[in-house]
Amino acid sequence: MRKLTLYALILGVIASMILPAAVLADAHNPCNPCNPCNPCNPCGAMKHFMINDPVGRNVFTFESKAPLEKIIGTTNKITGHLSVNLKDVTKGWKAMFTLDLASLDTGIALRDGHMRDNFLDTKQYPKATLTIDKITKVSHKMLMDMKPITVDAEGTLDLHGVKNKVKLEGIQVTYLKESADTKAKMDGDLLHIDGGFSIKLPDYNIKVPKMIVLKLDENIKIGVDLYGTTAAAMAANPCNPCGAKNPCNPCNPCNPCGAKNPCNPCNPCTGKANPCNPCNPCGK
Repeated sequence: MRKLTLYALILGVIASMILPAAVLADAHNPCNPCNPCNPCNPCGAMKHFMINDPVGRNVFTFESKAPLEKIIGTTNKITGHLSVNLKDVTKGWKAMFTLDLASLDTGIALRDGHMRDNFLDTKQYPKATLTIDKITKVSHKMLMDMKPITVDAEGTLDLHGVKNKVKLEGIQVTYLKESADTKAKMDGDLLHIDGGFSIKLPDYNIKVPKMIVLKLDENIKIGVDLYGTTAAAMAANPCNPCGAKNPCNPCNPCNPCGAKNPCNPCNPCTGKANPCNPCNPCGK
């Protein structure tokens, strides 16, 4: 009996020395939620921001500068989301913004009606969507608290039933950790996006009649001034460990469908040894 106890003790010591190394080695496993390269890692560098401010502090503008008239339209009805790697914004960046075109306001009701009915066809195309597909140039890769960086990017604008590539240059991006000062604006960590790009209306099958060509330029300058917040991000975050929005997400460690998910670390017994789970109680 004493020999067995001593033998078990020796095995326990050996196991305690080997297991940490095994777990560390498995940190490179793409299925391991502790993997620092895993975009679903809750402790990773990825931050998820939602854009949906009911108070209307986010602003979208368009500017038409024609010979006889300068028109500036604005709206605050913008929704969207951003995913940003704070350590390197060129990796893992995802962003999408949706604009309610019917809410654009130029300050003259009659002109707004003409714009909605005769140019934007908002009954058929009520929204425009901008996605930022990739970052092409940065002044600094890392986002640090209250230190703006300048970004050039390529994106896609879906407007009036047409999708075209757009280039965004000199966009200022600022990360703001939650503080007493930032909470006066909104809760959560914040990401401020400030900049713009230009489009041509004919590229989106929006024709400017000759009779008003002196009042409406086909070249339109678009500006965005947006704040995203992490306070609203968790509910819709596809990498949220317990996200009710996506319970069967394979990156979700609280996945209730875990019986079929071999990479779910909360799954107690997917098999005798779950190769993706370093802490699997059913493993060796």
